[in-house]
Amino acid sequence: MKAYSIDFRRKITDTYEQESISQRKLAERFRVAPSFIHKLLKQYKVSGTLESKSHGGGQSLKLTPESIIILAELVEEKNDATLAQLKEKLYEQIQVQVSSSTISRLLTRLGLTRKKKTFQASERQTERVQNLRREYRHQMTILRVEDLVFVDEAGVNLGMTRLFGRALSGQRAYGTRPQQRGKNVSLIGAMALRGVVASTAIVGATDGLTFEAFICQRLIPNLCPGACVVMDNASIHQEAFLRPMLEQAQASLHFLSPYSPDFSPIENCWSKVKEFIRSAAPRTYHDLAQAIDTAFQKVSLQDIHNWFTHCCYCLTEYLESV
Repeated sequence: MKAYSIDFRRKITDTYEQESISQRKLAERFRVAPSFIHKLLKQYKVSGTLESKSHGGGQSLKLTPESIIILAELVEEKNDATLAQLKEKLYEQIQVQVSSSTISRLLTRLGLTRKKKTFQASERQTERVQNLRREYRHQMTILRVEDLVFVDEAGVNLGMTRLFGRALSGQRAYGTRPQQRGKNVSLIGAMALRGVVASTAIVGATDGLTFEAFICQRLIPNLCPGACVVMDNASIHQEAFLRPMLEQAQASLHFLSPYSPDFSPIENCWSKVKEFIRSAAPRTYHDLAQAIDTAFQKVSLQDIHNWFTHCCYCLTEYLESV
C-alpha cells in the first residue's frame, strides 16, 4: 500500500501538538487507522522524522490518502452499500479502478466493519420532532437525576432462545424452538438510579386499566416525594388518570418526546432482561416467571448508572457504595 505523503503526516502531528485531542479522535478526523496514528506519533517522538519506513515491496496501491478519505465519505453517505457499489462509486469520483478485495481491505483499515443496522424512526428527523426532543432535553436539565423514574413495558414469550450460534465456516448453525409460543407475557417496570423500583408480569396484553393498576398499587408505594415519573406517550398511558394519582403522591408526570426511546434508560434494562431470558430458554410459564425474577435481580446499580449515562442523564462516574 502506498505510504501517506509527508504533508499529510505533518498535518496529523501538527494537529496533535496544537490541540488537546486523543489518538482515537485524531484517527477519526483524518480517516486513518488508530494503529497508524500510534506508530506515526511514536516515530516522530523518537526520531523526529515523518518519512515512511521502507518495506519489502509488493504491488503499489492506486489510491492516494485523499482517495481513501473519499471512500470513507461514500460509506458515511450510504452505509449499506455493497463492495461492488462502493467500487463503482469510487471510480465515478476518482477515475481509478480497484478490486472489491482492495475496497474490503481499506474499509478494515479505516475501522469500518459490517454490522447489523440499528434503526430509528424516520419521523424523528422532522423539524417538529427535533424541536420537541430539544424541549424535552431542556426540561430534563431542570430536574434532579436522582428523582427520575422511567416506566415502560416489554413483551416476552415461551419461544425465546439465543439467536446466534457457532458452526463450521460455510455451514448453518441450527437450533430448535417451539412454534407454539403461548400467550405473550407483558412486563411493566419502573427504574430509577437507586434500582428497579417496581415490576410486574402479566399474561396477555397490557391495557390502560392494567397500567393504571401498576402505577397505583406497585409504583406509587415505592416512590419518594418529589419523584419525576417519565414514560412514553403510548395510548395506554392516560394522562387524565395518571397525573392526579402521581401528584397526590407528591410526584410529577413527564412524557418522553415522540419517537425517542433513546432517551429512556429502561430500554437498555429490557435488553439485558431479554438476553438472560433467551439464555435460560424457558418453556413453561413457571420457568419463565423464575427467569424474569432472576433477570431483574441481575440488574446492578452500576448497570443502571451506565444506562443513565448512555442516555446523557448522568455526567459523573459510578461510585460504588461502601
